[in-house]
Amino acid sequence: MSTKEKGSVTADIESTDKRKLILFNSEHFWDQVISQLQKATGFDIIQCEQIAIIAHTKGKAVVKSGEYAELSAINSVLQEIHLITEIK
Repeated sequence: MSTKEKGSVTADIESTDKRKLILFNSEHFWDQVISQLQKATGFDIIQCEQIAIIAHTKGKAVVKSGEYAELSAINSVLQEIHLITEIK
């Protein structure tokens, strides 16, 4: 973990950086992807379907933006069924 110091102010870079969890298109069954997205994020079915449609048509979709720790927890649930993801 790195920190920046300027005068007497210290900021934790890792906790303040917003990152994105990306879902890539894969050969999984539609229902599996939707179900796993719901399980991982708690989003409603409509939002999960929208993420899946974008990933399918454009090759990738942002699942969620936020801090690394939160995205990492969601990512680990998505990877339970070997979905292809990345945190940027």
